[in-house]
Amino acid sequence: MRKLGIFLLFMAMPILAHADNEHFYWGLMVGKTEYEDPALDASLLTGTGRFGWQLFPFLAVEGRLAGTTGEDVGSLQDLRLDYLGSALAKLMLPLGKKKKVNLYAMGGVSGYKISYSDLGTKTYFTGDGVSYGVGIDLFADGINGLNFEWMQYADEEYEGIPYTLNTYSIGYIRRF
Repeated sequence: MRKLGIFLLFMAMPILAHADNEHFYWGLMVGKTEYEDPALDASLLTGTGRFGWQLFPFLAVEGRLAGTTGEDVGSLQDLRLDYLGSALAKLMLPLGKKKKVNLYAMGGVSGYKISYSDLGTKTYFTGDGVSYGVGIDLFADGINGLNFEWMQYADEEYEGIPYTLNTYSIGYIRRF
């Protein structure tokens, strides 16, 4: 059900944006996703695509899809975040009259799949939960900009083992 909700959000974005193009935005980000549990710390290179629609000057809705490269960590081979999909609300604080700087906080839900090989056996688990984070958008010309962000996508347990997924990223954002 959560996958269907995230898919429908992504499908609705172009329709919503077509009605009012000046409030639509998209972006690409690259960063590091930190997977941490009591026995393992891993940093995975992450690519993220994001699509959003600004409803009001201080509020937007955003959808994201992300994935990571695989890495060998300890006895685990090819540890990776196969997918991460998010539906988020974005509260913004534009600074200045030209709105070239936006501080923001985000909150919403995410679903993800983490996979790895342990001694030749492929294993994966899925999860979902509350996600939140903070960031800043810096626009050079009001349309094209850079953003810097931290997000916590998961603080959960799998088979009694607590783990977290945090991402630090830098990206390109474009308003229409």
